[in-house]
Amino acid sequence: MASYAGLIMLQHKRAAISLNLTKQSFDYSLRVSKRARHVRLAVKPFVGLEVVIPKRFPRHQIDRILQQHGDWITKQLQLHATSFNPLQLPGQIRLRLTGQDITVNYHHSQQPQLQQSGQLLTISHQQQEQALELLRQWLRQQARQQLAPRLQALADELGFSYQRVSIRSQKSRWGSCSSRGTISLNDQLMFLPADTVRYLIIHELCHTRQLNHSTAFWQLVAGCCPDYQTHEQILNRGRDLVPDWFLHSLYQPNRSSP
Repeated sequence: MASYAGLIMLQHKRAAISLNLTKQSFDYSLRVSKRARHVRLAVKPFVGLEVVIPKRFPRHQIDRILQQHGDWITKQLQLHATSFNPLQLPGQIRLRLTGQDITVNYHHSQQPQLQQSGQLLTISHQQQEQALELLRQWLRQQARQQLAPRLQALADELGFSYQRVSIRSQKSRWGSCSSRGTISLNDQLMFLPADTVRYLIIHELCHTRQLNHSTAFWQLVAGCCPDYQTHEQILNRGRDLVPDWFLHSLYQPNRSSP
């Protein structure tokens, strides 16, 4: 019933509304979409319930629709319940890709800045969001320093070529390869084991020859990484390894993925 496609990137005015549903109160955001043809419900981690309605949809019917789907809404909210807890800044950051455990200290200051000394980060900030933004920027820098050289090394080792590399924050993909040979890698790979990241890079390099998931593609992958199925399983559960402080910022409304 819930459709996630096309919901995240669209920008529209939102309204927070409270509703008493089967003796359970909760908040949801309402979004009017010119493209929507039907009412759509989506429960997003770290965001909650979003109701998307067509431009001319009668708003007085929203309560009835929520009542009809009350069991599903309750189940989905319970499924993502931990993501709705108050956000806490991390005191430790584990980068599984490099085997590092980073300690983070915080100080209140009018001038936001991040300083690193070895495996110690010192962050000066006024507001929590400033500290999170500094951590996001720092992680992106670490990802560029680690992922781009690993991609080039594997391409040289295995005889692949690509045009360019892009390091991004993405909600649903660990990596991708375009028809022009651009390989995009997710900065959240920093939180995954090194062997699994190696497989993911090999997977995308194989797409430079087979831009599909055909039998020929998987044969090519298996030739480069015989235990690829093990790493596929790790990637499928990989979001569990990404800390909440990072996912919280990634799923916030009106924030795109640069």
